[in-house]
Amino acid sequence: MENNNLNILAKRKFQHSNFVGSKTTWTFNEDGSKVNVKAGWLGINTINSTIDVESLGDGKFLGKGFISQKFSIEGNRIKTGPVYLLEIFE
Repeated sequence: MENNNLNILAKRKFQHSNFVGSKTTWTFNEDGSKVNVKAGWLGINTINSTIDVESLGDGKFLGKGFISQKFSIEGNRIKTGPVYLLEIFE
């Protein structure tokens, strides 16, 4: 499968916070082929993993880590299952 669609993820950062204060952040590398996933609660990181990303076409992607996860990009947000991560700008 061609990975030429990965460039739309390059150097972008997305984040989701829920009502109890836990926060998940996805940071893509310079070509979009890898994503660093950090998650935590109350300032304590509980997850810090780098995952390979594969393009499935049509704005859909597959994160290939311990457990593979499909996600799609919709403008300035990522949809993964029932959760949306919004793009953040620093």
